[in-house]
Amino acid sequence: MACKDDLRQIIVLQNPEYIFRVPNYCICDPVFERDYDQIKEQNKDIEEKKIKIILYYLAQNKNINLHATNKTLVKKIKEAFAKKMNIDLNTHKIRLLFRGQELLDENLLCYNNVEDMSKIQVMVNEI
Repeated sequence: MACKDDLRQIIVLQNPEYIFRVPNYCICDPVFERDYDQIKEQNKDIEEKKIKIILYYLAQNKNINLHATNKTLVKKIKEAFAKKMNIDLNTHKIRLLFRGQELLDENLLCYNNVEDMSKIQVMVNEI
């Protein structure tokens, strides 16, 4: 098993013609909602700093660079991505996945330990 871009796991069976690409959020243990209060409390005193994040848009196999702070709301990142890609938030749902966890709108990036130059996978579905 090999990791590619912190976003995808590639599993190869004995026969090289069979290659399965499995996103790491299907493999990693999720963080449960009950644990977020504890995470928020631990990260409350974190100093705000500027970071650059890389959004990997799976549908177009494209990297989008965004500048933010570690205390930026996930919802704001989704809005910036939608604006940059001309996606209507009323007709599409955007999901951000980082290290096997979906980033929730009301959380700050630091709640999920998003740091400078972190790669976040973006999935867009039409509603």
